[in-house]
Amino acid sequence: MVQLFALLRLGLDTSTIEKESLSDFIMLSSEQWTHLGEMARNQGVLGILLDGIDKLENTRYGFTRELDPILKLEWIGEVIQIEESNRQQKLMMNDLAEKWHQDGIRIMVMKGQVNGLLYPKPHHRSPGDIDCYLFEDYARGNEIARNAGANVDEGWYKHSQISYKDELFENHQYFVHTRDGERGKQLEKELEDALNVDSSDFGTLTSNILIPPYQWSAMFLTYHACAHFVSEGLRLKQNLDWAMFLNKHQQDVDWKRFYEYCDRNYLRKFADAMTTICVEHLGLVINNSDIVIGSPYSEKILNDTLFADDYVYNAGGSVWKCRWLVVKNIFKYRWKYEEIYEESVWKQLWWYVSGYLFHTEKTDN
Repeated sequence: MVQLFALLRLGLDTSTIEKESLSDFIMLSSEQWTHLGEMARNQGVLGILLDGIDKLENTRYGFTRELDPILKLEWIGEVIQIEESNRQQKLMMNDLAEKWHQDGIRIMVMKGQVNGLLYPKPHHRSPGDIDCYLFEDYARGNEIARNAGANVDEGWYKHSQISYKDELFENHQYFVHTRDGERGKQLEKELEDALNVDSSDFGTLTSNILIPPYQWSAMFLTYHACAHFVSEGLRLKQNLDWAMFLNKHQQDVDWKRFYEYCDRNYLRKFADAMTTICVEHLGLVINNSDIVIGSPYSEKILNDTLFADDYVYNAGGSVWKCRWLVVKNIFKYRWKYEEIYEESVWKQLWWYVSGYLFHTEKTDN
């Protein structure tokens, strides 16, 4: 996968043609180019790969001569669709946010479009759902969206799903899986408390939409990626998000506080591994001596990201199928819980079952 990461570094502007070992591309066959594209698509980074290929083609050495022109046109077409999806998502996000704003609701958007701002070409980051937080107005936000013609599904405790003009919003009541015992509730409280800051600590995506404080984003991005990693698998897109966050905001975070938070919430091993992957494979340059680089787990986590194929919520099927896949993955990948998240798989299974049966999500806040 040497060529994949070289192209991603070029696409992210964390490297240059002069710094890369371009001899790695000389012997690439047409089949290998096809495989690179398939992997990038599955990992949610096709747009970034294509940006890297464009830079490679600007050299005079013909390193992409075995890349089928028809195949590249297909990739270009897919990236154009990514660009259009991002444009459409922003339009609908602003549309619904305006309705919430008119009723006096504060709107914070996280992940997704916020992460996209960190990229050299924001529209080339593959979009997902629109994750938002309406502070104390979760229920009222659902009702306003419903009155605006949206289909609102409140069947999941962590967030509602709002389908509005073909865009899916996740309106978060909680940031984490609070059914995961006291660990989940403590983590939720820390993330909620981290938003109790001066209004100047928030950025703005638009006049109506807030961007989370940088300290909060570091905390949440780490938790969110780790939660995906242990339950259904990580994708390179989330590695790239962390790399781009550090690339732009490594001087804007109190890293001592961040690592204390990670230690309290059993996120430290994962956080160190993610940063190490970003440095060793994605070309991230760390200029802040408070950031820890080095992890014995980074290659194991990266290999799992690249080659495991047990995604749950994008696999299709019923809610019960998804639940079964989560339980299956607990035992198939028990090392993730026991080595990285430092949790017994039996205890984790108990949290899932008891949370579903007894609705243990309520916090004391």
